Amino acid sequence: MLKIFGIFEITVKKMKEPAFAMLLVISVLIGACVSEMEQLSFKQDSGLLFGLISLEQGAPLLAGFVVILLMTIIVAIFSAATDIPKDIESRVIMVVLTKPVKRIQYLVGKYLGITAICICFFLAAAITASVVHWAKTGEIYTVQLLARQLFLLLALFPLVALTIMISTFLPDISAMIVTTAYVFFSLLISAISVFVDMLPKSLEIVSLVHVLAYFFPNFFYFFNSCRFSGIVLVSLIAYSFSMTAIFLLIASFQMNRRDMI
Repeated sequence: MLKIFGIFEITVKKMKEPAFAMLLVISVLIGACVSEMEQLSFKQDSGLLFGLISLEQGAPLLAGFVVILLMTIIVAIFSAATDIPKDIESRVIMVVLTKPVKRIQYLVGKYLGITAICICFFLAAAITASVVHWAKTGEIYTVQLLARQLFLLLALFPLVALTIMISTFLPDISAMIVTTAYVFFSLLISAISVFVDMLPKSLEIVSLVHVLAYFFPNFFYFFNSCRFSGIVLVSLIAYSFSMTAIFLLIASFQMNRRDMI
């Protein structure tokens, strides 16, 4: 654990750099700008959107916090796609691995550090949005409503792991492009799978799309409403961490077989 924490500490030291300070300022500005955006609301006659994001029960999602999540995803993809390739290119990773640090420990430390940076960005914007909302309206978000917004962070854990996994195969720019394309295709497949459920089960395309969907995470799950005492929340947490574990295991396999010279 101490070795993992050491890699984690090296990674989060980026927060002391001027670029990260500017990033925090941007997150605060984003939070202030989206503080008055209303909650997401789709009716049953919205068709595909209602099928993808059902918000009938539980605490609602606020559109402003969804925007904050999207901005955080951009930060996550950029940070996770560049960190390990940069270490490999600069030979920093060779210095680290000559110490009694295993590659899996290096990988987990990097993952935790990048995730911590993304969480800081999200929380800075979320706190600003909450404070600005209170200053403008005199109303304070309820604990349940705020907690639901924070559960959006569950989508970040597998996303960072996915990006790190791809970065172990490809250079930084390529990793960013492939990750973005993979996430977009995941959303597309998830949307299509809802649509084909309306088709007759006898059609071969129905089974084909469902099989294909198993190879792509469904990020729409994280936008569904849920009650804190229900099975949906437990399922979301399990889904998030199981996907994270799968992506990190693949990344670990690639790191172990990769020649760092």
